[in-house]
Amino acid sequence: MAKVLEWIDVEKGQVLFRQGDAADAMYVVQEGMLQAFAAKEKCAPTMVGQMGPGSLVGEIALLMGGRRNATVVAGEKTRLARLKAKDVEAIVAQNPEIRRGILDVVRQRLRRMQWLKILSDYFGEIDREKYEFIESRFKWVHVNRGETLFSKGDAADSLYFLVHGFLHVVSEDALGEARTVGAIFRGEIVGEMAILSGEKRTATVCAVRDSDLVRLTKADFEEISTSYPGVSLMILRILVNRLKEHDRTPRRSGAVNIALVPADPQVPLAEFSQRLNAALSISDRAVLLNSGTLAAEFPANAGMAQAADDDPLQLGLVAWLEDLESSHDFVLYEADPEASPWTLRCIKQADQVLIVARAGDDPAASRIEKEWLTENTGITASAQTLVLIHPDGGRLPSGTMAWLSARRLAGHQHLRWDCEADFVRLARIVSRRSVGLVLGGGGARGMAHLGVLRALEERGIPVDLVGGASIGAIIGGGVAMGMDSDRLTILCKETFQKNNPFNDYAVPIVSLLRSRKIDRAARRAYGEARIEDLWLSFFCVSSNLSSCGVKVHVDGSVWAAVRTSSSLPGIMVPILHDGAVHVDGGVMNNLPGDIMRRHAGIVITVDVDSRENMSCEFTEFPSPGKIFWSRVLPWKKAIPTPNVAEIMMATIMTGCRKSADAVKEDADLSLEPPVQGIGILDFKTIEKTAQMGYEYTLGIIDGLPDDSPLRRFFI
Repeated sequence: MAKVLEWIDVEKGQVLFRQGDAADAMYVVQEGMLQAFAAKEKCAPTMVGQMGPGSLVGEIALLMGGRRNATVVAGEKTRLARLKAKDVEAIVAQNPEIRRGILDVVRQRLRRMQWLKILSDYFGEIDREKYEFIESRFKWVHVNRGETLFSKGDAADSLYFLVHGFLHVVSEDALGEARTVGAIFRGEIVGEMAILSGEKRTATVCAVRDSDLVRLTKADFEEISTSYPGVSLMILRILVNRLKEHDRTPRRSGAVNIALVPADPQVPLAEFSQRLNAALSISDRAVLLNSGTLAAEFPANAGMAQAADDDPLQLGLVAWLEDLESSHDFVLYEADPEASPWTLRCIKQADQVLIVARAGDDPAASRIEKEWLTENTGITASAQTLVLIHPDGGRLPSGTMAWLSARRLAGHQHLRWDCEADFVRLARIVSRRSVGLVLGGGGARGMAHLGVLRALEERGIPVDLVGGASIGAIIGGGVAMGMDSDRLTILCKETFQKNNPFNDYAVPIVSLLRSRKIDRAARRAYGEARIEDLWLSFFCVSSNLSSCGVKVHVDGSVWAAVRTSSSLPGIMVPILHDGAVHVDGGVMNNLPGDIMRRHAGIVITVDVDSRENMSCEFTEFPSPGKIFWSRVLPWKKAIPTPNVAEIMMATIMTGCRKSADAVKEDADLSLEPPVQGIGILDFKTIEKTAQMGYEYTLGIIDGLPDDSPLRRFFI
């Protein structure tokens, strides 16, 4: 090497090479410092790294035969050793292990640069001495894809900063089933409670893909506290803010890799990928990669995308991809139509996998899915979502269950090919910025939901997921079917006014009302639609009296689920599911925002519990006969007493107000329309109640602060 090295000096401010230039040499810094700047379209260049003595410069593009991905400028007078491309090629040809050695150095440098950026994000500018002291107390930890960082119940004696990769937080639900409850992005802290309490781990954290972290033990934290009290106070402040943090939008500082995999070679994946990339690019820095773009990027190594794992080119590709990830929020990996090394690479790199299919095709799993996306392959631990493409929204989807039963999925989405808004909605969902609307129960007071919906529509605030209880389930089901507020208002008038289902009285043994008219009304409103076939993700809740638990309805007949969720106990006939007795969801969870929080980035709750005090002006209730005749005989004054329905509803509301208050405190936007004075079965005033909800909601959302995440949707 010494024979071919060329020594050069670069003055402060001088450009060594520019972004987009052909890679014709690599450099080693002997003295001084270089700065790297990268620019995206229509954006000013930003500094993406500094290279001091001992650093390699320009080696990735050179080894891969590509172009410079940044402009490098001397931050001060710098002395460099220069190796020309032809000399590097000759050296690597004679000594192939040198390529691996150089790339190992590159990856270590990338990690250290990423770690330095994380430190500066948290602690601001820190001098070299302090940085070296702090860094020496952190230990590097590598976790392979699918492995566990720590498990629930483990002793907690340290915290971690995620420097590269992607982690899932997994916990058990009430049934003992493992469920992903959170995600850890690059730059975020995990296990921080260990520093404050030292208690055992409360959840399991596992790697979705190969991840690098730095670990800080409690003992090292105490040592930092002794030498640099300001740093320890900063860490404690971060931890306290994390504990009381109310904004659930992730503080993402690293890329999320999304693999786009076709369920059939005929799927228009290229156009789908471009449209999704455009939708993500509205708010984020997103880049789309496929085997074709790689060939164009590296013409000297056009077959790089299809290189085998043991090919030296793969090492360079991995380093280049990691460098690309460090400057983007999202990297879309578009797979090939068929199984190939590039398709496998896409899946291995993924934090999320979108399986893209056409709704009319064969729902059986493809070869790619069977070989690389099943649970027992160990190739990926990432969540898989099915995206079913429909030509238009002319009719509701059907047959979705056949697709779901053939796969291991975290969820599914329906997408209308002729609807650009559906691509934007999908972008919000994969970026964890989706808007979830939760509609609470409250009988006729729930007609205020109609006004809330109209206000959201007028201001351009979208609804990506919807859930509800009781009357909230009735209206939420229509929203998920694609109905707007006007259509829903017409439907509610027809159902509750024209075909009043509350005059179908029964001998009051099981309930005051029979279920025939109510069942007919539900069937008429929703037809044979199934929950999994709705345009929007939808759920509703009912109360299982047999197990004393909440039932979350996420599939099956819409009308049956909604009917179950709105079965007021004592008033309507309960519903039997597998022998278990189910009644109104409001009995146990009248505002299921806690369930929505697991899936949506932004949660809006609408509580129509009037919370009126129930009181009477007499010391004891009059006899039923007196009350009856006071309301029948025109010359008598009606005795003002609550009826059976009002007493039942007040009982339901009282039992779950505490949990509803916690849900509203956690929501990103909590709406409480002024529904006082509206009776539980007072469906004669639908338009008035809806107008009340509309005016109230407009006032609230127009008064949102400028930094509210909902303001960016405003029309």
